[in-house]
Amino acid sequence: MRLPPRSLLRPGPPPDDLLMVVRGGTRTLSDAHLGNQVGDCWERHRFFGLSVFGAPDDDLVALGRAVRAIRIRPVVRVTRCGILRAAGFEVAATFPNPFHYSVVLPDASPPTFELLRRCFGSAEPNPGHEPET
Repeated sequence: MRLPPRSLLRPGPPPDDLLMVVRGGTRTLSDAHLGNQVGDCWERHRFFGLSVFGAPDDDLVALGRAVRAIRIRPVVRVTRCGILRAAGFEVAATFPNPFHYSVVLPDASPPTFELLRRCFGSAEPNPGHEPET
């Protein structure tokens, strides 16, 4: 598994296993959507990565206030870093946004996407949702 380049990593320890991470949207974990995002990450950064956002203290309302990509989504899917790691995925603190993390995948194949989907819960209403006007 190819990890993100050091230039993309934020300093500090890796995220705690108990950190809740979030994907927003109803189709966010479909094969098509994952293929596009993971493929784009490979093209730009040379690792298979999926963006997620961490919700400190499991506070989705505060996360929505801080992160537009979550705030505008009426539904979210959540998991924990420990669940992702137990399934064989690494989670790295990436990019300057302190809420942004990358789930590192070994490849961009449908079986890997299915394993990833099983790590996340069902779509649920986003308590931090604020529609754009």
